[in-house]
Amino acid sequence: MLIVVDIGNSAIHIGYFTEAGLHVQKVNTYPLRDVADYLRRMDEFIRKAGIEKKPGDGGIISSVVLSHTLPFCEVLRTLVQDDAAVGVVDHTMNTGLNLKVAEPDKLGADRIADAVAAAELYGAPVAVADFGTATTITAVDRDHNLIGGTIMPGVGLMNEMLGRGTSLLQEIPLGPPDAALGTDTESCIRSGLYFGTAGGVERILSEIERETGSAFRLVLTGGHAGAMTGLIARPHTLNIDLTLEGLRILHGKNRSA
Repeated sequence: MLIVVDIGNSAIHIGYFTEAGLHVQKVNTYPLRDVADYLRRMDEFIRKAGIEKKPGDGGIISSVVLSHTLPFCEVLRTLVQDDAAVGVVDHTMNTGLNLKVAEPDKLGADRIADAVAAAELYGAPVAVADFGTATTITAVDRDHNLIGGTIMPGVGLMNEMLGRGTSLLQEIPLGPPDAALGTDTESCIRSGLYFGTAGGVERILSEIERETGSAFRLVLTGGHAGAMTGLIARPHTLNIDLTLEGLRILHGKNRSA
């Protein structure tokens, strides 16, 4: 079994790849807990899911929350066999891609994993829209160059900021809108959050295609992707576990490195 961990700003997704398939455990990113607590939670999940107790293929971590990286390295080293490697994703790894961006060392580990999985599973050119705390687009061209993308606030963050930054608006329960035309304050906000994000992603990708002269396959992932898939008009593929799949692929590429 291989254990992969994607540490995001809002949630930590732990993937257990076994012969039977992928099992996914979700834990809130905050508060940061001690190693013993994470081990207890993971052990309980493994037991309830009927997963083999002792993984033998090591583990790999992508993290955009640096305070959590080392604790999870310790967690995985405790769980895996002594001779199994535990890796942390960064720009120096063998990704199978050329990182053609100005500052590859500042490229988010989750975006690297997304790009690797999308290119491997769906071919290039391909763009990944990841709907998490931030909404990001990451583009890989036909020559397997990761050429860049965009970052904007995610729907949850926009919702939170509307509540904090205005005197009359409040945060609303998140969920896809029934219509673009809002008829009360809550439905107006919901339309703006979701249709605005969907339209923004489509417009940005159209501009990227105009600038590069290439047409990109679109893959959606991230915590809000399930709600966004019905609002994105252009053809696309939904893969909620894309980042975890990318970690699995990266582990395989770097296992003997």
